[in-house]
Amino acid sequence: MVRSELSVVDPGVPALKPVEARMAVRDRLTHDAFFYGTDERFTDVLAPFVRDGLERDHAVVAAVTPANAGLLRDALGPDATTVTFIDRDDWYRRPASTVAGWRRLLADATGRGHDTVRIIGEVGFGPPARHVTWTRYESALNAVFADAPAWIVCPYDTRVLPRTVLADARRTHPSVTVVRRAGSGAYRPPEQFLDAVPEPAPPVDGPPTVVAALGESVADARHLVRHVAVEHGWDGTDRLDELLLVTSEIAANAVLHGGGRRELRVWTSAMALVCEVSDDGPGPTDPLAGYRPPDESMLGGRGMWIARQLCEALAVSRDDGWTRVRYMLLHPPV
Repeated sequence: MVRSELSVVDPGVPALKPVEARMAVRDRLTHDAFFYGTDERFTDVLAPFVRDGLERDHAVVAAVTPANAGLLRDALGPDATTVTFIDRDDWYRRPASTVAGWRRLLADATGRGHDTVRIIGEVGFGPPARHVTWTRYESALNAVFADAPAWIVCPYDTRVLPRTVLADARRTHPSVTVVRRAGSGAYRPPEQFLDAVPEPAPPVDGPPTVVAALGESVADARHLVRHVAVEHGWDGTDRLDELLLVTSEIAANAVLHGGGRRELRVWTSAMALVCEVSDDGPGPTDPLAGYRPPDESMLGGRGMWIARQLCEALAVSRDDGWTRVRYMLLHPPV
């Protein structure tokens, strides 16, 4: 039996020894951050973790950089053929889309008879403006997949990631491996973390192109947004359909759950279109709105989930008695 270093913990932390790992992961999500500073450290820890899973007939998925995929393949040898490798730059585009992708992979693996899925998820944090977005995603995973039969290890390359991202990893992962695997004293439950660390609003430049009061009809918002988008080259594109779908869902939420006043603002640029729907209602009370997939037995409750799937950025804020949902979609390719 291969012994994974991720199975070693400090005193006081529930152990995940190889003989216990199968039962521990089957009942509940295990979500670890793994800090590494050399290529050797990356493979020394993760190759045994993968082999240990394969010996237990766990499904294994690695969403990592192409370079790290090569390192792991070399370290695993023939065992690499039984691992599903994903290019992390294609996988980590929008948090809600990534959550939906993990759901599909989990369903596929359990449908093929695997009782546990081991995931190596090397998040692509992107430019600094996106760091909070993906840190919030890491936090949300703890609630979205709380009962999933999965063990997720998220590698953090200390050579390239800023200190703020590394510090937040300790707040979003119940366990952290630096030298040894140990519980994180800085960890915060997702409801607390997401409330304390708001999503940054998509940036805008200058005054809005459109400022309009909205009535009881979603059609008003769709018409205004469509008019602006067509003027800026979106006509006849799938991206326009997605923009109008998001606008419909956000405006419908404002009509159904907001107060009596509603407004629409639209900003345009060569790269993107940014919209903001505001109302004087209380706003969503669930900080996981849009991260947690909707209950398939319910007719409603899909608006924020759909919107987060399609938008490059989306933020909900509450100030001066107004709830504001600002969302951005990139200009369709030409």
